[in-house]
Amino acid sequence: LDGDILLIGGDLIDINGFDMDQLSLFKQISVPIYFVAGNHEYYLKDAKERLDQLKSYNIHVLDHQTVSLGDYCMIGVSDHYSNSQKVNYVKQLVDGEKFNIACIHKPKIWTEINEDIDLMVSGHTHNGQMFPMNLLVKLQFPYSYGHYQHKDAHLIVSSGAGTWGPPMRFGSWNEIVSIKLKA
Repeated sequence: LDGDILLIGGDLIDINGFDMDQLSLFKQISVPIYFVAGNHEYYLKDAKERLDQLKSYNIHVLDHQTVSLGDYCMIGVSDHYSNSQKVNYVKQLVDGEKFNIACIHKPKIWTEINEDIDLMVSGHTHNGQMFPMNLLVKLQFPYSYGHYQHKDAHLIVSSGAGTWGPPMRFGSWNEIVSIKLKA
């Protein structure tokens, strides 16, 4: 894909034995890469050290902070905060003069922030990954996969490029989402 930025919504590293050199391919990407940590990064015994290492792979970690990208404000909040903390961080970081994009790993806080932002991107759910997990995921996450809209605000929940647990899918697909923003 020929994009302006690459956004990784968490769970890039999900086992303690992960070889960080597998991320070397990211060094070849010429656009800025932004990352918010998911729940799996915080399962690691050396989470902080691993997240700090991402810089050497051309990956910028956004942890309750923003990046100004011209007319856009990218808000990133890592997953290790409570839902109420995530909501507070997003509301504090919104730039009223820009198009605000919130990258939050889990799509849990959509209803609390959809009046404040223009676009929220999430993952975590893997669209259930396999039957019957997809039914359980939909019970826990009302916004479990796809595109949702509230007034002028949009939520996109990806099934993700990888898997958790068994490396297989049944009834869902691995994906990389391309989002084109128009004036």
